[in-house]
Amino acid sequence: MNTIRLFITLALGLLLQQETFAQKKVTISGYLKDASNGEILPGAAIIVKNTIIKASSNNYGFYSISLNPGSYTLSYSYVGYETQEKLVRITKDTVISVQLGSASKQMNEVVVSSSRKGSDNVRKPITVTALSVNQIKQLPPMLGEPDVIKSFQLMPGVSTVGEGASGFNVRGGGVDQNLVLLDEAPLYFTSHLFNLFSVTNPDAMRDASLYKSDMPARFGGRLSSVLDTRMKDGNNKKWSGTGGLGLIASRFTVEGPIEKDKSSVIVSGRRSYTDLFTKQSSDRDIRDNSIYFYDLSAKLNFTLSEKDRLYLSGYFGKDDMSIAKSFGMQWGNGTGTVRWNHVFNPKLFSNTSFIYSDYKYELGVMNDPATSFTWKAGIIDYSLKNSYNWYINSKSTVYFGLDAALHEFSPGTAEPGSEVSIFNPIKMKAERAAEYNLYADHELALSDAFSVEYGLRYSLFQSLASGNTTVYDYEGETGLEKKPVNPKNFDDWNTIKMYHNLQPRLSLKLQTSENSSVKASYSRTAQNLHLISNTISSSPLDIWAPSSYNVKPELADQVSAGYFRNFKNNKYEVSAELYYRKLQNQLDFINNAQTLLNDNLPGVMVFGKGRAYGAEFLVRKNEGRFNGWLSYTLSRAERKTELFKDYYPVRHDKTHVVSLVGIYQLKPRITLSGTYNFASGTPTTMPDSKFEFEGIPVQYSSEEVRNNYRIPSFHRLDLSATFKRKVIPGRKFTSEWVVSLYNATNRKNPFSVYMRQNEDNSANLEAVRFSVFGTVIPSVTWNFKF
Repeated sequence: MNTIRLFITLALGLLLQQETFAQKKVTISGYLKDASNGEILPGAAIIVKNTIIKASSNNYGFYSISLNPGSYTLSYSYVGYETQEKLVRITKDTVISVQLGSASKQMNEVVVSSSRKGSDNVRKPITVTALSVNQIKQLPPMLGEPDVIKSFQLMPGVSTVGEGASGFNVRGGGVDQNLVLLDEAPLYFTSHLFNLFSVTNPDAMRDASLYKSDMPARFGGRLSSVLDTRMKDGNNKKWSGTGGLGLIASRFTVEGPIEKDKSSVIVSGRRSYTDLFTKQSSDRDIRDNSIYFYDLSAKLNFTLSEKDRLYLSGYFGKDDMSIAKSFGMQWGNGTGTVRWNHVFNPKLFSNTSFIYSDYKYELGVMNDPATSFTWKAGIIDYSLKNSYNWYINSKSTVYFGLDAALHEFSPGTAEPGSEVSIFNPIKMKAERAAEYNLYADHELALSDAFSVEYGLRYSLFQSLASGNTTVYDYEGETGLEKKPVNPKNFDDWNTIKMYHNLQPRLSLKLQTSENSSVKASYSRTAQNLHLISNTISSSPLDIWAPSSYNVKPELADQVSAGYFRNFKNNKYEVSAELYYRKLQNQLDFINNAQTLLNDNLPGVMVFGKGRAYGAEFLVRKNEGRFNGWLSYTLSRAERKTELFKDYYPVRHDKTHVVSLVGIYQLKPRITLSGTYNFASGTPTTMPDSKFEFEGIPVQYSSEEVRNNYRIPSFHRLDLSATFKRKVIPGRKFTSEWVVSLYNATNRKNPFSVYMRQNEDNSANLEAVRFSVFGTVIPSVTWNFKF
C-alpha cells in the first residue's frame, strides 16, 4: 500500500504542476470530420507549425491544444485526406472545427499501416495496431468478405489455433483473454459459420484498434488484448449506399442525414444463403441440411448543440445450423449502446455510455423422440461508463473515469424434446456478478525526447447469489473429480465473494532521433470472466462463468521493450519487440472432464500458473504502387497446474509464425494483393501407451502427459484481384469486381491429428490428419456504391 500511496502522490504532484503552468495559456479545440459525409476522423494529426507542439483527435474526433496567445499556423492531416492549414490569431479560448476532403490521388488508399502514416509508431508511448476498413478491404477476402479479425492475424503476436478455429490468440493468451468491443459493447463470440466470417460487417465499420503490447488503464477486464472496433456514424450530408453480392453472402448498407449536418442514420445488413441452395437439391441428404447466418447493425447520431452529441447504436447477429432435421445449433450476439458526449470546457471532454450485451446459444437433438432434447445457455451484461479526457496542455493529457457492470449467467437448461423422451429436465444454477472499475491515465511529455504514460486501474468484483445459492469446498485426489463438502447457503443477491485488484500500467518512450524510438512498458491485468472449455478450439456452445467462491480472478504481469524506426519520411517502418508475460490462477480441467451440464463443475477444475514470452519483428512499406509488410513472431506459451510437475505448451502455442502481405496497384483501376502464412504446428496430446484386448489395440495416455506432440506445420497462400469500373463524371454509381483464391496452393493444412485402427490390419494403429479446408476455394464478389 505504501508503493501505491507514493505512486498516487507523485501523479497528483505532476498534475498540479502541469495545471499551474497551463493557466497562462489559451486553448483551441474542436472536431475533425470528413467533408464529404460528416464522419468523424479519430487519430487525426494537428500540428502547430514552426513549433514542436502536436496533438491528435480522440475516438470522437475531438481535439484540444493549449498555446500562448498569438498567431499560429495550424496543420490538420489524416491519412488519405488532403492536409489543411489555417492561420489563426488567438487571444482567448477558441473553437475551430475542420472538415478535411479526400486526397485527389487515391493511390494512398492502398496504404496499410498500424498508425497514421507511421508517425505514431515512433512518437506515441503506447503502441497500437490500427486498421481502417479501406485498408482491410485491400487484403484477399475469404469467400469475398473482408474480415477484421483475420486482418489482425497477419500482425506480429496475433494468431489462431488453425483454420476453422474461432477467435484469436494474442501473445500466448487464450481466446477468452481478448476483449472484443463493438461501439464499447462486449462480444462473446466473434465468428459466423465457424470462423469463416467475423461478426462485424465491414461496410458498417469505421476502424479497429488492437492493444496488445501495453494496455492503457482505461481498458481492462481481459489479460491479453483489447480489440476496439467502431461503427460508422452515418453520412450527414447526403443519402448513399454500399453493398456486395458474393457466392456465399450478400450485404447492403444505406446511410443519410435525418437533418443535414446535424443528425444521421446508418443501417447495414448481411446474410448468407447457403441454406437457400441446399433446399433446391434433389438429394434429400443435402436438402435436409442447412447452415446460414445474418446480422443487422444500425446507428443514429445527433448533434444536440455545440457541446453535446448523442449516439445510439445496435447490433444483432445469429447463426443457425441443422443437420438432416435431427441436430441443430443456434448462437448469436445482440448489443445496444447509448452514448452522450459533452464538452464541459475546451480542456475537458466527457463520454457517458449505457451498454447492453446479450449472447445466447442453444443445441437441439431431434433424431429420435425418445432421446430428443433442447439445451440453452447465455450471458447478459448491463454496463454504465463515465469517462473523461482532460487536456491540461500540449504535453499533458489525463484520461480518467469509472464504470459498473452487472453480469447474468445462464450456464444451461435442458428440456426433453418430446413427451416420450428419456431425459429429465435439467437446469443449471444461474450465476450473477457485479463489477466496478475506477481508473486514471496520464500521458505526459517530460521533454522533446522522453514521454511517459502511466495509470492505475482499480477493480472490484462481486460474486452475487442468484436465488437461494449453495456453495461448497472441494476435496479429493489430484487428477480425479473432487467431491463437494462444507455447504454454505446465501440468499438472493447476497454477496458470496469479493475480489479487489490494483492494476498499474506504465509505458515509456525515448525518442532516439527524429525517426526512431525505444519503448518499454509494464502492465498488470485482471480477468474475472472465464471461458469453460476443454476442447481443441472454442465453440459457440462453450459456457462462460464468473470469478466465484471457487474460482479466483486470472492475473497477468507483462513487460515488453522494443525498437521502432521509420525511413524516408515514414515510407518504410521496422520494429522489433521482446515481451514476457507471467500468469496466475490459470483455469484448466482434469483429463476427460465433462464441462457441459455439469453441476459439479468446480470439482473437475484445476488451477495453475503460466508464462508466455517471445520476440516480434515487423518490416513494412507504407506507400507507393507496391506496399505491404513482413512479420515474424518467435514465441512460447506454457502452463503448469497441480496435475503436472513441469510446464507444458498450451494448445495454441506456435513457435514460429510468418506473415507476408503484398498489395500492388497494377493500374489505377486494378489492384492485386496476396498473403502468405506459415506457422509451426500446434501441440496436441497423443497416446503414449497401448495394450491389447482380445487382439484389438487400445490406446491411452498416462495422467502425466499433455500436449506431447506437434501436428505438422501450417502454410497457406491467398490471392485476390480488384477490378474497379471506370468512373464516369457526373455519375454517382460505381462498382468493382473482386476475384480471390483462398488456399491457392491447394494445401491440406492439419487442424488436428488423431489415432485410429488401420483398416487393413486392425492390430496396427495409424495417425490421421484432419483438415477443415483441403482445396482451393475461389470466390467472386461484386461490390457497388451509390
